[in-house]
Amino acid sequence: MQRYLSLRVQTALYISIFFLGLHHVFVYFTNSSIMTEFFHLTTYNVMAVYGLASIFGVCVYLMLSRYHAKATRTKERIYLATTLEFVCLAIMYTVTALNYIPTAYVLPLYLTAFAFHHAITPYILFNLDKLFEDYTHIEDRGKGRGIYLTVWNTPFVVVPIMLTTLTTSTLPITYVVSFCLLIPFLILISSYIQNPTDETEIPMTNSATLEHVGVRQKLARFWADKLDRKAFITQSTLHLYYGVTGVMLPIYLYNRFGFEWDHIGMLLAAILIPFILVQIPFGRIEDRQHNEKQLFFWGVVITLIFTVAATFVSPDLGSGNAFLLLLSTLFISRIGCSLIEIATETLFYKHVTQRDEFALLMFRAGRLIPYALGSIFIFF
Repeated sequence: MQRYLSLRVQTALYISIFFLGLHHVFVYFTNSSIMTEFFHLTTYNVMAVYGLASIFGVCVYLMLSRYHAKATRTKERIYLATTLEFVCLAIMYTVTALNYIPTAYVLPLYLTAFAFHHAITPYILFNLDKLFEDYTHIEDRGKGRGIYLTVWNTPFVVVPIMLTTLTTSTLPITYVVSFCLLIPFLILISSYIQNPTDETEIPMTNSATLEHVGVRQKLARFWADKLDRKAFITQSTLHLYYGVTGVMLPIYLYNRFGFEWDHIGMLLAAILIPFILVQIPFGRIEDRQHNEKQLFFWGVVITLIFTVAATFVSPDLGSGNAFLLLLSTLFISRIGCSLIEIATETLFYKHVTQRDEFALLMFRAGRLIPYALGSIFIFF
């Protein structure tokens, strides 16, 4: 019965992660364009908004870590975060697509809602991680993380193609779509996933002890753990790479090669396919051979070589040849990224458990750190 429950909950978790990914990607690709089009923010302004929102998110996470041991259970945290996300999306759609709010309040309202929205998805993922840890076996952790990452990354391939049908003036509709996609996510969590049993909850004695441990002490312990530290640095660096290429690549393709969005959208979708094809089989290999470090090494080598190679592609080769070469080099570079991602996540989630709440929370906060660093670079 417990094995059946585990499989049923894992399946529900994977499907819910897919819907959460769809919700996230629709606005992930459009927020910066909406800020530019509707509020006339410059590129530096947009980077500053992302950076300050990320700093705000990290501060919220550190504050939550102080009291998390005595907080409500995992599902209730997801309900609360999702409800707040509903409110944020409604506000962002209202101030961009409708004219019911005085102009003086439009931008402050949008930026406040965006700051909370920007921090919510990593927090929901953190709570899903806790559920995932409870309903998977450590010997299957590589396969499980491979499926987890695959269903999360699939929307990054599908959504860019769908967005090519929109114009800039109609981009706020993505907030409505994102809002609607949270509904099946919430239904799946509510109907098919149980809170962990009493045996997997943190005992009250531990909770009482953790209340007296300050954030500085928790950070010191986290940073002193070699594997936690390396996983956090890798997560932050990888998302810095994703952020830089995600923001700059479309601009680069348009300005240097003259590609329109039909080509850009297809290229962005195609180069992300390795995240769907690679991570499940290599996750299974890691479970059998425990070769996470070797995969990580080769992932770094492949990513560096083919990212650099893509910068040598010239418009002088002709539009068609340049497009194919860029597609090939960037596609292979994403194979390297997918190896880094599955190796890091498998090694980290074999090392921690659902009881290591602070480590799990900081690992997810690694998604926000690159944006915070970007805002600091702006001032220099």
